[in-house]
Amino acid sequence: MLQRLYELKNLLTQLEAQGGYFINFLDTKGIQAGIMRLRADENDIQEPHSVDEVYFIIEGSGFIKLGDNDYEIRQGISIFVPAGVKHKFYGNKQDLIIFYALGC
Repeated sequence: MLQRLYELKNLLTQLEAQGGYFINFLDTKGIQAGIMRLRADENDIQEPHSVDEVYFIIEGSGFIKLGDNDYEIRQGISIFVPAGVKHKFYGNKQDLIIFYALGC
């Protein structure tokens, strides 16, 4: 049976245990969702995606580069990234915790 409730604290513990900077906690035919954590000044190495993506900043602040534009981000901001657009988070001076969801 597919899990339907996810607690951020548990997801961050799993993320820490696997040593990465993101964890997918939902992966179905229609959607992929996860949590991403960038440590202070950590390099975001993601590549453009073949599908649209939405981010929600849970904690922290910094910047996102979308294409050729830079935007300041902070807790509570939602970001839409169309398929194929280059993007990366940067400039965070503390942990940046982000929820993401992609269509499949």
